[in-house]
Amino acid sequence: MHRCRECHVPLQEGRNWHASYAARTYRHCMDCARAYSRQRYGRIKPGVKRRVTAVGPLGTARERVVRDRASIAQRRRKDRDGPG
Repeated sequence: MHRCRECHVPLQEGRNWHASYAARTYRHCMDCARAYSRQRYGRIKPGVKRRVTAVGPLGTARERVVRDRASIAQRRRKDRDGPG
């Protein structure tokens, strides 16, 4: 018999604990898990977009990587096909 790590209530499958949690060794009852989620994620407002950091004249790091990969692939194809 397992107990909740926070409130030490006995965990009962289907009542205050999910069977799928057993493989992941989650030892929190659903009430404690909900309270944690509210405390942890409640500060994020639903309509607010995340701030993108390090956006410069070249864009984000991901945009630069995608652009660089595309240009490298184009050069490789051009070199492979040889001069017209």
